[in-house]
Amino acid sequence: MKFKNRKSILKVSAIILLAMDLLFYLLALKNLYVFSSRVSIYLLIFVLHFIYLYIVIITVSKTKESKVFWGVIGPFFIVPIAILGWFIFFYNNKVDYYYLSSPNSTQKLIIGYSNWSLGETNHYYDFYRQTGFPLVKKRLNHESLHVMTRNTDMSDLNVLGAHNAQWVNEQTVTFTSPYLNKEVTLNLK
Repeated sequence: MKFKNRKSILKVSAIILLAMDLLFYLLALKNLYVFSSRVSIYLLIFVLHFIYLYIVIITVSKTKESKVFWGVIGPFFIVPIAILGWFIFFYNNKVDYYYLSSPNSTQKLIIGYSNWSLGETNHYYDFYRQTGFPLVKKRLNHESLHVMTRNTDMSDLNVLGAHNAQWVNEQTVTFTSPYLNKEVTLNLK
């Protein structure tokens, strides 16, 4: 594809970014999420939006002086907004993942877990299963499983009982701990 000028490249880039946003939104409506244990895809897309915004500010500027001004001053406006957004969306929502394989290794349950503490500790768990696409996972629970503990030094996975999980069959796993008994079924539909 041959581009006539920079503005057409920016328009195509904007369409690509909007298409990615729309794709992630539509996937979330179906309880499908894109994530990897190594890198946050959503954080990468977040950063791409701000890089795009910075390039647009410089490209749209009419005079050479305004290009230099926005090239130097632009980061002082964009970076604080990006850092604030990072704190709101990513810093507080630090989720770790634990992979649990079925006895015959035909199924894999992915547990997303996090916690926060203010006197008592609130543990949150989400359960996912692998789909046909490598980075796309299907969320099995509609609301996060919430467990509140007090005066314990148990890890999130021990509070859930993930290390002692019992598989009933290749599709159902039971978590048992002093704090809860929970059965999760990997719905294959």
